[in-house]
Amino acid sequence: MKRSDITFQKLLKILDLAISEGFLTNNAAKDGINHSKGYLFSKENSSFLKSFEKKDLAIDLGTGGGLPGLVLATFTDCFWLLTDRSERRCAFLKKAISDLDLNEKVEVVECSAEELSLGDYRGKAKLVTARSFASPAITAECAGPLLREGGLFIVSEPPFNNPTDNQDRWPIEGLVDLGLKQKEQWHTGLAGYRSFVCVAKCPEIYPRRFNKITKNPLF
Repeated sequence: MKRSDITFQKLLKILDLAISEGFLTNNAAKDGINHSKGYLFSKENSSFLKSFEKKDLAIDLGTGGGLPGLVLATFTDCFWLLTDRSERRCAFLKKAISDLDLNEKVEVVECSAEELSLGDYRGKAKLVTARSFASPAITAECAGPLLREGGLFIVSEPPFNNPTDNQDRWPIEGLVDLGLKQKEQWHTGLAGYRSFVCVAKCPEIYPRRFNKITKNPLF
């Protein structure tokens, strides 16, 4: 069996375990690998993906049962931080990383996303990803401060019949406050995605404390 096939089978077993642990739903795990790869492996991101180097940093917010961060870490060469505030989920992710032989290029950080944005990783990430993390305003405020200029923030979108419904979720004015600008929007046939580029350093006042973010979102 090829190494790629072995890795794929290991990922499937890890996602099955995530279901049994209550970290993923059956539907999320069923398409989890292809859905996760859709964040980066598309024609819209081909040049960005080719520019990745081993020294580059990617961060996944609220990785939980492994989507998309664990999957993307398996198929890319850069260094990944998988973040989650749950001790149980972090223990699960650490075991999964070991099973996939990814210890040298992946680290699990047990903390909230806003705490991470206030630490040493602020302004360092070339890529930040999030799936079902929080509302657009909360997710953007946690992701924006982590990005370096030119870095991308990528989210998967909920299904909508009318594309403008998703567009309204990410107002230009609110994104500008965080130094972000929408870059691309794409659909793989399985799911839709949206990327934002960091065009300016995020102001130091962000992120705010989580209770302030939730009570008074930027948009």
